[in-house]
Amino acid sequence: MLKKIGLKLLTNYIMLVERLRFPIVVLFLISSIGAGLYTVNNLGMNTDTREMLSPELPWRQLDLNYEKHFPQFLDTILVVTEATTPDQASDAATLLNRKFQEQSEWFENIYYPRALPIFREDALLFLSTDKLYELSDNLAKIQPFLTRLTDDMSIRGLFNMISDAMDAIEDGEDFDIVPLIQELNKGAASIINNTPYRVSWQNLIDAETSAGDSIYRDFIILQPVLDPDAMLPADRAIEIIRDIAVSEDITSTGATVRLTGSEVLAQEELLSVSRGTELAIILSLCLVTIIMLTGIRSVRLVSYTLITLVTGLLFTAAFATFAIGELNLISVAFAVLYIGLGIDFAIHYTLRYRELINQGNANHMAIEESSRNLGQSLIICTITTSVGFFAFVPTDYQGVAELGLISGVGMFISLFVTLTLLPAILGLFPLKANATPTRKPINSFGLAISNFPVSHNGMIKIITLICVITGGIAFTKIRFDHNILNLQDPNNESVQTYVDLLKDSETSPWNGVIVTDNRDDAINTREKIRNSPVVDSVIWLEDFVPDDQDEKLFIIDEMNLLVAGGFTNTQLSQELNSNDKLAILSDFINTHTASTLVQNSPEIATFMTNLGRFHEQLQSASQQQRDIKLNKFSITMLASLPGRLEQLNASLNADYVSLESLPDEMTARWLSPHGNYLLNITPAEDLNESAAMRDFVEELYDLDSRLTGPPVINIEAGDAVISAFKQALTYAIIAIAGILLILLPRKIDAILCMAALMFAVIVTGGISVLFDIPLNFANIIALPLLLGIGVDSAIHILHRFRTALPDDKNVLATSSARAVIVSTFTTMGSIGNLAFSPHTGTASMGKLLTIGIGMTLVATLVVLPGLLAEKNNQA
Repeated sequence: MLKKIGLKLLTNYIMLVERLRFPIVVLFLISSIGAGLYTVNNLGMNTDTREMLSPELPWRQLDLNYEKHFPQFLDTILVVTEATTPDQASDAATLLNRKFQEQSEWFENIYYPRALPIFREDALLFLSTDKLYELSDNLAKIQPFLTRLTDDMSIRGLFNMISDAMDAIEDGEDFDIVPLIQELNKGAASIINNTPYRVSWQNLIDAETSAGDSIYRDFIILQPVLDPDAMLPADRAIEIIRDIAVSEDITSTGATVRLTGSEVLAQEELLSVSRGTELAIILSLCLVTIIMLTGIRSVRLVSYTLITLVTGLLFTAAFATFAIGELNLISVAFAVLYIGLGIDFAIHYTLRYRELINQGNANHMAIEESSRNLGQSLIICTITTSVGFFAFVPTDYQGVAELGLISGVGMFISLFVTLTLLPAILGLFPLKANATPTRKPINSFGLAISNFPVSHNGMIKIITLICVITGGIAFTKIRFDHNILNLQDPNNESVQTYVDLLKDSETSPWNGVIVTDNRDDAINTREKIRNSPVVDSVIWLEDFVPDDQDEKLFIIDEMNLLVAGGFTNTQLSQELNSNDKLAILSDFINTHTASTLVQNSPEIATFMTNLGRFHEQLQSASQQQRDIKLNKFSITMLASLPGRLEQLNASLNADYVSLESLPDEMTARWLSPHGNYLLNITPAEDLNESAAMRDFVEELYDLDSRLTGPPVINIEAGDAVISAFKQALTYAIIAIAGILLILLPRKIDAILCMAALMFAVIVTGGISVLFDIPLNFANIIALPLLLGIGVDSAIHILHRFRTALPDDKNVLATSSARAVIVSTFTTMGSIGNLAFSPHTGTASMGKLLTIGIGMTLVATLVVLPGLLAEKNNQA
């Protein structure tokens, strides 16, 4: 009864479209233009990955609580200066911080810890007592020479200091000049090789700093002023940071400036996704057009199909704008998915229409029959495909839920456009009868191929069973990649910088965080978790009050007396010209090259050799080149010294540090206005490894369930997405199976159809394991979606097999099979372009969907016909 009513309604609708074909075309033209303008002017973009999962989840509540109490850590840009010496890294950061302060209108907050009084004047108090004694002894050894140098901070003073030291050693004094000579030799070698370097006086003052990493880093944390109406809210601030780094020529000092942090990661990810999506849309349209021209072999029909496609795409975009208002980093892929899937209906329609035209039917009869014959199957396909998308809507994964809603509604839009606009266009601009050649008989080879699934259905069933068993075993080994960094383009500067920081627990941004209720709670919680094997350290506010301050202040006072209250001159001398510098260099070389000390010390001999090579370069250079080289020599040897002297002078004025004396801007990062203390937990392992990340989170969760921070978000978000995947897959299987059982007259057809689909899903999962394509936050939609995509083709083959089978009983020789092949290849050609996206997550979605769609084609044209074959046809 329902079927008859539905068929009558469809027939009436077809007749209405035929009568109103011209107004329909005009109305669709005007509406599509309006939809496009509405979308362009109103559709936004949300790059905040935190909002892609429901805020009602318990771990999201903890994260939101953390953000409420400590908003300073939100929407940040981390400026990282890197160099081969601590001096270069620190000087570059100091310069940048000064320039940022000059343009503070672009930043809500500028936080450079080294600029705070506690780290500038009280820095020595944070050293251990033993380390401070060592520093004092080292300063005592080099104090006479530093004093001599500060009296004349020029090349002349430098070489006079070295000469005095060498003379003292030759006179029998016990003084180790080798560390100084080795450091100066690095500067000399850099001049000869024309590479940026500055002698590290910090390493000379504090010998232990040179014993650590080969890369030294300094950090500035910025909160940019965001433009809420811009697609890239922090773009202007990021542009200013990069402009400052270029204008100050930071790289010439031997330092580099790298940007990371949530805002830069989000911006570069959006740009990667946008570039990949834009390229995919263009390539999709091109490939879809080429494939359709090959399969349909009619420029006119391809043009009509493309018009239908673009119209539906504009309507779907307008719906997304109206219903949601903004796209996220996953839902932005709806356009490529629509191109790949929305074109299917039009392809089936045009191929059936052409088949009827070629059989000699009048145009209006071909349109009516195509609409009537395909309308039922297209409606079923729309429902089942949309179910694959809608299955994600009830889940907590809002990012994919929005994609599911947009694309699911898009399928109904595609159906509406296909059964309305396309027939109206064909009515106005028809193909003439016999305008294209009738179908040529299939040759013997083609006939054998098309008959293969039926004639060899026994073998097909056995192979299918083997594939399902093998794929099922592999399916159980599918893994989920919780690391959100692995979704992004690995060539992005922000990603590379972030990964480098993760390798060191002292610089890792992926720390655990616990917001405690009060001081007593903070003390108890810290004590409870600090000895965990996954924890490197637990930092809180009171760690910034140094221990043993009385003894340390006594040592610092002695150091202050040693240097007579500090070094009064911290400015480089500018009085020497190039000729003076050349003369000083020549005199030093001539005086010391043949000395006994040089002959007995390989380090000093190497230094003298490099000075000689530099002197030779100067002799052969023009006056202009000589001036440049000598000026560069002075900068390389002495430029970092003033900053170290100023730093040392400031640190010799240390005073007692208490909680009350801590700077307000630092205290606010550890103690909220409501009295909540923040505990920052650094991991003992590199959390870029998923196993280490999970161990870190689970171990600490057992100790305190209030844990939050990036590692928790990664693990919990991944688990939430996996749960959403299981829900969506279950919903899709139940819903699609139920729809097929209700709408298909033969219940066995529903069972066979689902069997073919499950073959495609299981084998796709097995192939993903074989090629090491893990599930992630982006591609996890693939498997539930395959059910909706694959069922379309299966329904068309079933419908043709049961209602309009040709005389030779070969369903694979019909226009329906051709339409399935063409539509599948257009879908693969469209969605497959995502595999070339620079955004790794989007690319993995493209790869998995392409593999899966290929498997649905096998299921539809090989497995399903083999299952449909009657017993008397079995081989």
